[in-house]
Amino acid sequence: MSALLVVTACTEQDPSDDSSATPPATETAQAGTADLEELSIDTPVAEQAQWVLEQLRAGSGPDADVAAGRFSDTFLAHVPAEDVADTFDSLRSLGTFVIDDYDGTEHQAQIDLTTEDGSSWQMHVELDNDGLIDTLFVQAASEVPDISSWEDLDEALTDTGADFGLYAVRDDDGTWEVIHEHQSAQARPIGSIFKLYVLGAVQQSVLGGDLSWDDDVTVTDDVRSLPTGELQDAEPGTSVSVAEAAEKMISISDNTATDILIDLVGRESVEAAVSDMGHDEPALLTPFITTRELFQLGWSDPELPRAWQGADTDERRRMLEELPGGVLDVDPGGITEAVWPYGVGWFASGPDLAAAHHALHDMAADDDSGTVRAIMAVNPGVPVDPDAWPYAGFKGGGAPGVYALSWLLEDPDGVRHVFVMQLATDEPGALADERRLAAIAAQGLELLSDG
Repeated sequence: MSALLVVTACTEQDPSDDSSATPPATETAQAGTADLEELSIDTPVAEQAQWVLEQLRAGSGPDADVAAGRFSDTFLAHVPAEDVADTFDSLRSLGTFVIDDYDGTEHQAQIDLTTEDGSSWQMHVELDNDGLIDTLFVQAASEVPDISSWEDLDEALTDTGADFGLYAVRDDDGTWEVIHEHQSAQARPIGSIFKLYVLGAVQQSVLGGDLSWDDDVTVTDDVRSLPTGELQDAEPGTSVSVAEAAEKMISISDNTATDILIDLVGRESVEAAVSDMGHDEPALLTPFITTRELFQLGWSDPELPRAWQGADTDERRRMLEELPGGVLDVDPGGITEAVWPYGVGWFASGPDLAAAHHALHDMAADDDSGTVRAIMAVNPGVPVDPDAWPYAGFKGGGAPGVYALSWLLEDPDGVRHVFVMQLATDEPGALADERRLAAIAAQGLELLSDG
């Protein structure tokens, strides 16, 4: 049984973002309380989520005028203001919700709830740029399967209905010893994992003496993207160091930080890094698009994805040159359709991503500052056993119909391991429960540590 209020406003996001892996600048809390206020989480989305919970405890309402002041036009186009009260009544019938867990950023949150009968639920809330509720849904929490073998892992991912690849390997004197794999050689969309190549291009520039981690970069409207991240909200002219932008790009999957760095080193340098870092088919990432360009190609004009699909490399470069600069004119509420089937996005196989992680850490070993190695370990994506993995470098990625996670891990002897999990579907709803998928992946890391 599930109750649902829905208008999903997805962005190009690291599944890590609102899922369970790599929450961007998240506030997290665990509690047995009915009030978010008791958790002292002071964010716009927490305030709106608190209002929702208060309405669910009320006897009726909200009325149409109140609903109109809380929900975005995109939401109200699907659930008219005068119908919101009835929908809340259906949610209210499930029982009194108690908060078990809260995981959120400034503008999106996932809240684990239970009712008095012991039922488990998940509430997801997202805000638009004006702080109005753009997405609100409550659904029954999915049970996480107990993964005790690689076969269990394959079965759990098969049950999603998505196409998936797995690649679990150990470094054996410079070659990868495969521990387990499932169709890993197939290139699939990788979402924000592409940021490994951007970080690689920046590291190459630092090693070559063209850049310093202490150099400043600046936010402008021409590089401002959509969330995830923080810098999309920064004033024009805001400066951060290259190191800070790189850390935001990896640890909170900041899209604007990413595009600033691509602009800094140049598209061609990132394309060269794709090849240098071992991608078997670099043409899949040529031309190398920015996150801003992803939004423009994917969701600004319904004809653009199809045009991109039919274009050769030179034609695609011309398409990118013709995209408008300045303030980005893409409605976040319209980012729902999977566009990766048209070739819009970034693509790599499990072995490609293993090679990228390996190359990145090899480059980092030549940089006495230790910046890249530290950045990659800021957020491990899921809880990682430090006894099994003293070092864990992580990057995840996602978009409508895309969910991908990748780690480079070192065991107590310093031996490198890589774990890559990729899922892709043209039905984005199949991958909606990202916390469940991340919990499955975490058990995959346990299997890998067992050898």
